[in-house]
Amino acid sequence: MRKLTFLAFLFISLTAFSQEIKEKNTDSIYYKALELYKNQSFQQSLNYTNRGLELAPEYHDIRVLRVRDLWALENYQQATKDIEYLLEKAENYPGVIQLAERHTRYLKDSQDALAFLNSLESKKELGLKLKVLKTQLLLQNKQRKESRALALAIFNEKKLDDDDRYILQNVLKRTVSNEVGITYQYIHFSEDYNKDDWQTISPEFQHNFNRTAVIARVNYTDRSYDEGILYELEAYPVFSDRVYSFVNIGVSDGTVYPDMRASASLFINFLRKFEFEGGARLLHFSDQDYYTGIAGLTMYSGKFYLNGRAFIGPERNNKVIQNYQANVRYYFKNIDNYLFARLGTGISPDERTIFTQVQANPGLEAYYGNIGINKSFHTNHIFQLLVGYLYEDINNNTQGSQLIGSVGYRFRF
Repeated sequence: MRKLTFLAFLFISLTAFSQEIKEKNTDSIYYKALELYKNQSFQQSLNYTNRGLELAPEYHDIRVLRVRDLWALENYQQATKDIEYLLEKAENYPGVIQLAERHTRYLKDSQDALAFLNSLESKKELGLKLKVLKTQLLLQNKQRKESRALALAIFNEKKLDDDDRYILQNVLKRTVSNEVGITYQYIHFSEDYNKDDWQTISPEFQHNFNRTAVIARVNYTDRSYDEGILYELEAYPVFSDRVYSFVNIGVSDGTVYPDMRASASLFINFLRKFEFEGGARLLHFSDQDYYTGIAGLTMYSGKFYLNGRAFIGPERNNKVIQNYQANVRYYFKNIDNYLFARLGTGISPDERTIFTQVQANPGLEAYYGNIGINKSFHTNHIFQLLVGYLYEDINNNTQGSQLIGSVGYRFRF
């Protein structure tokens, strides 16, 4: 028994002796700690960083390494203290801001992460990267108004990179609870058509269920010779910060619109600034179904939104209906204020009020363009104005043109 006690005492003494670090050269201590960290010996690396900071508290590389050791050992409380020290003493030291950002993400509880950022902010103004991160944390913590206010305040900063602008766009989309809106569209036909002008009015209501926006819409169209109503339900489920979808279903009495229409698309963001769309549309008329495949690619570049889309199908009279379009937006102050334009050939099934022209003449060509502005006032009121021109074959020997205008208003609450 005495031998066992003596051996245990000897082992503890040797262990304690082996942990005592007598090295006084701080560079040697740093490189030894770095080697241990790379070998995933985090506790031993931490012992060396502790020793190094005893000798040289302002050796920032050692403190940064200690933060990484503490992360690996899940000692976030001590890591917080070190990062606060670095931000106070050496904010512009290489990697410090990125370290603070990563640490905020490591704090799994959004309230803890917000408390950390608020503590930093009480000492000095947060940098843009941390402000963008704070908008996300406020949203996660269900502080929608605060999240939106901060996102709007920094959206127009010139130093924002594409990644941060994309994040803020998503935050702004998700921080509105309710919207009501109404859109009026007027289509004037040239004399070649020998038909009266068309009018459409579309009231709608939108509610955001956490990360999913749901829209109920009614479209009433008067074509002088006939009229019809399309009832729609639309949703934008968000699965993650990089993946969301679009689904829509609509029904009518079949006089002007299809009896039923269904739409679905999946959007995937990659490489931060790009977004891919893949989807399909279904139109049901009486006993016939018509399908359209969709592919699109979007790039977010600074204040520009650049998009290309292709709609292939349906097939009618042995002709495959095709639509290709290019869409551009230029943002001003925030996501609600922008100029937009579209150029295209063919008519897509998403153009609800004019797609019936394609059904009658599937093999004939069409070209169109439009331009408009979306403008917000006091963040609650949004106006949109659009003017467009469409040129198409009426039959094999005749061409006609259409002037398209629309005005819309939305109120957020």
